[in-house]
Amino acid sequence: MDTLVFWILAGTAVLSALAVVVLKNPMNSVVALLVTLLVTAGLYLQMGAFVIALFQVILYVGAVLVLFLFVIMTLDLKSSRERPVLSPRGLAAAFTAGIFFIAGAGWFASRGGFFPKTAVSPGVPGNGPGIREIALDLFTGHLLVFELASVLLLAAAVAALVIVRKERSRP
Repeated sequence: MDTLVFWILAGTAVLSALAVVVLKNPMNSVVALLVTLLVTAGLYLQMGAFVIALFQVILYVGAVLVLFLFVIMTLDLKSSRERPVLSPRGLAAAFTAGIFFIAGAGWFASRGGFFPKTAVSPGVPGNGPGIREIALDLFTGHLLVFELASVLLLAAAVAALVIVRKERSRP
């Protein structure tokens, strides 16, 4: 049953990640990115990495995705003219590279000796740090980096507003 759930989540993650790149409407791409991030959190849950799954939802879905939505909504994307993302030649090159990537990944997966063997079975949480230990480390030893990341996100949002105002004020 765990294998079936894994393949469903993995397939959904790959398809939604492809949709992020392929879809032309930026709002649809953001929704596809939301699905990708939530499915990735589900994969973390299946592996027993509960703290990482929690951080995935809080940080990426709760903060970064909201910032993406904010930037997309403040930009006037209807005034920009449509142009193709990839030429037919570029699309063929990307398809060929994807085929080689999938073939290489399949070859590595079939050669089980390249991956280290672990004593802990998948899905069983180890004796890693809990939320309390991570929070104490984050807010004591790494508080400056945490606050700098917050200021960086705020500066990006303000910069997006300044750019939009300058573009809209031009005749």
